[in-house]
Amino acid sequence: MMQRYAVAFGAGCAAAFLFAVSAEASPLAMALAYLAPLPIMIATIGWGVDAGAIAAAASVAGLTLIAEPLSGMLYAASVAVPAWLIAAFAATPVARYLPARFSSLPQYPSIGAIVTLAAIVGMLGAAGVLTTVIVVYHGYAEGAQAVAQGIAAMAADAFDDAGDGAAAKAFADSMVRIGPAAIAGSTLLMLCINLYAAARSVQLSHRLKRPWLDLPTSFRLPAALGGVMIVCVAATWALPAPASQYVSIVAGGLGAAFAFQGLAVAHALSRGLKLRTLMLVALYACCFVRAKYTLPVLALLGVVDAFTRLRVRAAVLPTPRPNLQK
Repeated sequence: MMQRYAVAFGAGCAAAFLFAVSAEASPLAMALAYLAPLPIMIATIGWGVDAGAIAAAASVAGLTLIAEPLSGMLYAASVAVPAWLIAAFAATPVARYLPARFSSLPQYPSIGAIVTLAAIVGMLGAAGVLTTVIVVYHGYAEGAQAVAQGIAAMAADAFDDAGDGAAAKAFADSMVRIGPAAIAGSTLLMLCINLYAAARSVQLSHRLKRPWLDLPTSFRLPAALGGVMIVCVAATWALPAPASQYVSIVAGGLGAAFAFQGLAVAHALSRGLKLRTLMLVALYACCFVRAKYTLPVLALLGVVDAFTRLRVRAAVLPTPRPNLQK
């Protein structure tokens, strides 16, 4: 028992440290801060929901003492609580607590349900940020202008504008426009990547209680969410601000979720191909280098799969066999 609490406390301290180094504003520090949910998720999945809660509480308390109460509150809302919530949902046998008529459901939440919850968390976080800006600056237009000016001032050194700052201003305006959707999508990305890494780590230590599923074939989102995403994308262009910004949050969160499903489709359909590894490496490279174009295509592929079930149809096709002749 004491070992579990010691692990939880240590995980909380590690999570607080990873988030605290983001104050350095260097690429390495930002990369480490991105992994702040990982210790909390490992404690939750490997040592129990209560251990994860202790880790989250210890990290919030530690960061509050190291930095300031405002930083602790921000960390709790953006990292600690979402990390514990997603990991606890993934590790809890929810079917055990459902009525008897739902006995046919899987014991643990599906991968699609976990990603959907992560998308909802990201949407709520982005909506909270947008609402805070509107309230603090007494209106969306005033808040957008103030945020854009701040971004333009920070980005001015990165642009050669001959002193007029036009490129920096254009960059800031675009960041304000896509910012809420980007926050929702990036939060989903952070939570899902850290959850995968945490589950793999716990599996390697033989403490993972739920079965490990084949992600390319088991990850599925409901087609209804695809319809919601399509409607929200259209509404983003049709509605005035700030309503369009709130709708874009839903589109961004669901778009990131369906981009993950698009990756699952690519993994599943490429099985058996001789150049599969090279193709997947190129695909992930495009996701990093040309995310503006690659991620929407993957999201569209994920939506198409939700409606047409491409992976089910591919299962009846003969698998290409590698040519063993030299």
